[in-house]
Amino acid sequence: MVFTPEFSLLVLACRDYNEQVLIGRAEKLIDAGSLDRDCIYRLADRLSVRPQLARLLANLPQEKVPEDFRARINKAYLDTVHDQVTYAAEYLKINSLLMAEGIPAVPFKGFWLAHEYYGNLGDREAGDTDVFTEFRHMKRIREIMLTNGYSVEPQMAGYTLDELALRAGEYNFDRTEEGQIVSHIEFHWRMSSPVYGLGISYEDLSPQITEGSFQGAALQVFTPSAAFLLAVLHHGGKDPFNELKYVVDFARILRRESEIDWKWVLDTARRFRAERLVYVAVGLAYKLLGVAVPAAVECETLSSGVRRLTRNRIRFMANALEYWHPRIFVNDWLFRIRSRSGLRIKWQLATYIIGILMKRLFSSRRGVSTSA
Repeated sequence: MVFTPEFSLLVLACRDYNEQVLIGRAEKLIDAGSLDRDCIYRLADRLSVRPQLARLLANLPQEKVPEDFRARINKAYLDTVHDQVTYAAEYLKINSLLMAEGIPAVPFKGFWLAHEYYGNLGDREAGDTDVFTEFRHMKRIREIMLTNGYSVEPQMAGYTLDELALRAGEYNFDRTEEGQIVSHIEFHWRMSSPVYGLGISYEDLSPQITEGSFQGAALQVFTPSAAFLLAVLHHGGKDPFNELKYVVDFARILRRESEIDWKWVLDTARRFRAERLVYVAVGLAYKLLGVAVPAAVECETLSSGVRRLTRNRIRFMANALEYWHPRIFVNDWLFRIRSRSGLRIKWQLATYIIGILMKRLFSSRRGVSTSA
């Protein structure tokens, strides 16, 4: 598969190469003179890997990178650091209140993934904090959030908890300052809305909860097994592997492959007809970032069907700035259907997307009729 120079540079930035090898390959791309710096920035932004690009550029000789471009990337990196520090501080404050009332809460993705698997908060972009809990505590969680400066996310404000239990998988809260959202926390009782068939619960995950700490504060955290599976279900089942950042997440967690209980991961994924997503995630880390394929999933990851799905997602990422929006929409949903096992979930996803398309078609026709 042939990549543009811009995407090739971003892949290099995300890899765990020996530093000299990495710098040498990056310099060759730059010296070829075909890189479009604006395209690099927009693609890094679209694929959420600006921190990785910033680290690569920081190691290149000064004359290889124009100062204005270096400054632009560095600002994005510092913004990420600021955001992640804010999210972490906000979560620690809320978590202490939840712990005081015996309410279980386990962070995943976000600042915790950056801290535990990247080793640096600024090395992973994030726009919120995701927390797993039990639905039975949501009423009290809502009260705690509202009395501590948060409001219900506007899109959810019109629904009761009973309604959200049927149609959603999370309850989201914002804290704003001067009209700007400074913290967004999502409390999950399952990964997503029921349509995606990702009903994994706190009870399902409880065997994989352990003790951790962040800046001296005690936290409940997920093991690498659960961290990997949740990343797969979110990044692949809810969002169809549409960011290079997601592949970096898989690669970082797979550094601790010896701690992953593959039997638990695959058995749990199969319950939600999502085992193929596990193989695609490993395949993406292997094909793009050179991560070794674990023996427990090697046969399936390298099978022809999984390789086709993996190539589909790589093509999307490599051309993320060129895709026409309706094409993205249809391709993403086709991937969602093809990557799941079992006729029931495939039919559920297919009927959902057909319903959306029909609704859009009738809406556009009404618009044409009205204007006529």
